[in-house]
Amino acid sequence: MKQAIYAIFIVGLAGQAQAQDVANGERTFRRCAACHMIGDDASNRVGPVLTGVVGRPAASFEGYDYSPSMTAAAASGLTWTEDLIFEYLADPTAFLRAYLDDPRARAKMTFRLRDEQERRDVAAYLATFSPAEQASNDAGICVENGSEQTFLFAAEARGGERDVAELTPGGSLCVASQGADSGVVSVFESMDVVEGCSRLVTAGQQEVLVRYADFDRCEWGSHS
Repeated sequence: MKQAIYAIFIVGLAGQAQAQDVANGERTFRRCAACHMIGDDASNRVGPVLTGVVGRPAASFEGYDYSPSMTAAAASGLTWTEDLIFEYLADPTAFLRAYLDDPRARAKMTFRLRDEQERRDVAAYLATFSPAEQASNDAGICVENGSEQTFLFAAEARGGERDVAELTPGGSLCVASQGADSGVVSVFESMDVVEGCSRLVTAGQQEVLVRYADFDRCEWGSHS
């Protein structure tokens, strides 16, 4: 069983070089809040509302006056993904110039988020407000860090999607079940430790790590 867990963990890391920390993304997003709002009651400010931005075509939020360059990118088919947001946050104008192959393109947004991990975390945080992510939370393979420490978690639907993320206390990770009725969630002390714990879970039911102990001796919420 442990060998199977290691395989899930290693393959997940191959697809995601650095873990994402949604809680840290939420903290970092506070630096964006002067220009952007997010949530059910959000409205446009200096920048557009970012609720549902992951999976949304560029320049499409109603009522916001986008720059000509962003409008041109939208006409060229730009749709926001976590990876594209990660790239955009590093330098919005440079991103649009590369995307449009136009050295004169310019973004309204002048703020740059230089730190790579912070950009990954913010993109992951924004994704939690996307319809696709919310749907996966309702009927997905999910795990929550109910302990008092930060650990590395993996979630995988049977025969389908997998994801890896570092979760702070109270953080959660979900992947879409994609029709599967079950999957596996795993937890590891850190990215450098390959021995941890795993649980089989039913789609739509979130497993909770209560206490971490290596060699598959963790305490889970489903134990009670």
